[in-house]
Amino acid sequence: MRHVFFVTLIAVAGCASSMDRVRELRAAAPDWYEERKVELAGEGYPSIRDVPELGGYPDLQRDLGLSEAETIAALNMFQNDPRAEPTTETPDEMLAWVVATRRAVMGRLPAPDFMTDEEVAAIKALFDTPRGRL
Repeated sequence: MRHVFFVTLIAVAGCASSMDRVRELRAAAPDWYEERKVELAGEGYPSIRDVPELGGYPDLQRDLGLSEAETIAALNMFQNDPRAEPTTETPDEMLAWVVATRRAVMGRLPAPDFMTDEEVAAIKALFDTPRGRL
């Protein structure tokens, strides 16, 4: 019975000293700790009801008008560019060009000159040397 009393007394003393350490750590925490603790708890965020409504800003309306004019000018510039014209070639003409280009390229490639089986065996024989083993 005496052992149980001493073990309990030591456990209570250990818990008390660890609680004191926790209090000291909280007191010595940096300034940003409280802000971060509130953020992690999910508190302190603004409400969606507090978002102001936009209304009747003449500068905003003027800028929208300028943006519309700029957009129309850019669209006209794109449509009048010669690179924006649609293609004039038919699919058959495109296919004929592909066939002619392929023939020209294939005619320039040299014929394949692969090694024979005997040449491969001769090269393998050069590197097939016994190695020392421990």
